[in-house]
Amino acid sequence: MSKSESLSDLVVALAEGRQTPDSLAKQSLERETQLADLNAFVTIDEEIVTAQAKAATQRRKTGKPLSPIDGVPIAVKDNYLTKDYSTTACSNALPLEPKGIDATIVANLRAAGAVIFGKTNMHEWAFGATNSTSSIGATRNPHNQEHITGGSSGGSAAAVAAGIVGAALGSDTGGSVRIPSSACGVYGFKPTYGRASRHGVLPLSWSLDAPGPIAASLDDIALLLPYFLGADKRDSSTTRAKPFSPETAPEKLQVLHLTGTGLERAEDVNSVVCSALSGSDVAVADVSLPDMRSYFAAWEAILHVEASSYHEDLLSRTDSGFSSITRAHLEVGKQLTAQEALHAQKLRARFSDLLLNGLGEWDALALPTLPVLAPRHGEDRQKFGGRDVTTQDSMTWFCWLGNLAGLPSISLPIGVSINGLPIGMMLMGRPGQDELLLDIARRFDKRP
Repeated sequence: MSKSESLSDLVVALAEGRQTPDSLAKQSLERETQLADLNAFVTIDEEIVTAQAKAATQRRKTGKPLSPIDGVPIAVKDNYLTKDYSTTACSNALPLEPKGIDATIVANLRAAGAVIFGKTNMHEWAFGATNSTSSIGATRNPHNQEHITGGSSGGSAAAVAAGIVGAALGSDTGGSVRIPSSACGVYGFKPTYGRASRHGVLPLSWSLDAPGPIAASLDDIALLLPYFLGADKRDSSTTRAKPFSPETAPEKLQVLHLTGTGLERAEDVNSVVCSALSGSDVAVADVSLPDMRSYFAAWEAILHVEASSYHEDLLSRTDSGFSSITRAHLEVGKQLTAQEALHAQKLRARFSDLLLNGLGEWDALALPTLPVLAPRHGEDRQKFGGRDVTTQDSMTWFCWLGNLAGLPSISLPIGVSINGLPIGMMLMGRPGQDELLLDIARRFDKRP
């Protein structure tokens, strides 16, 4: 597999005149055709892509680009509303979106001149972390097509990793940006809950969801975050959200490496992560967390209750079009009582307090993004660290922590296994300190 093209490199190529938006669009269209067996895209309309690229090329010819990313193709996960593409959430259930509307983040990118390239494959309604359950079939990992991409933003990560586009949009409820980014060897960022607008992103669990970018470098993430972060009157959770403003981390940092019961990982993954942590100039200490099973159950309960509530009307119909797997997940949420849901929220508050106030001073929390390498298609269970869990649970094993506590989180590629599969490391920051977390990640980033 060829090296992913960096969004930052494409921006420079456009600025220097070595590429035009027309040529970038043509390259992306050709590469997607060549790599169609990855099944990364739900839909692409060549006429729509070409028209956007021509307009961007004309703006650059007159010296009036709308932004540095004017003319760069960016792919969009199929749960973001897009005015020129239908939105299905990769489900045969009735789409619930209004027509002709862009999600806020899509609108922000479009206003900057980005070429909205197409809609990417995803786990149905984002309710799964493997990208195996989809109305168009599973996405395949560009590093080895016998392995999964992880999900639910698997198509977006595969498209970036394969060099079809320089960046793509994802959404993250329990790791759905970070999981496939790790499995595919690219970068994925989940903002602090409430700093990025969810308007126009079909929800899975509204109190856990966060939209985020997937890209080929940390510089790319920095280029994209200004279009994600900031207040949006159409999403009340962002009322106090500040816009993106670059920050520099202090020279001396304290990073806590979370380990112990409930945070096990395979030895090959652990060794690469420990090497990355010890190879930096950052002070790192190992810390364990108590009662992980209860907190994980709280995250699952909130997720299931809110998802079932959102889909309540469709669930009442036997012919709704949900796959049997997704319907089974949604039906679970209907069985949870109000008392159980309230208890989960109490545990959520306790967990947030533990991370923010119970661990002493820290600048970032570190973990592997995934406890195992990307599994093969069809594998139902994973064994690691004395655990035997479902493949679904193994994919979310660490990532749910950032969603339950609402923390900014990033996955960065730090190595590969002996069989060539990527290994990622996750860093989590304090709420609202997204920019600081991004700069901290640079201290561990070894990619040229």
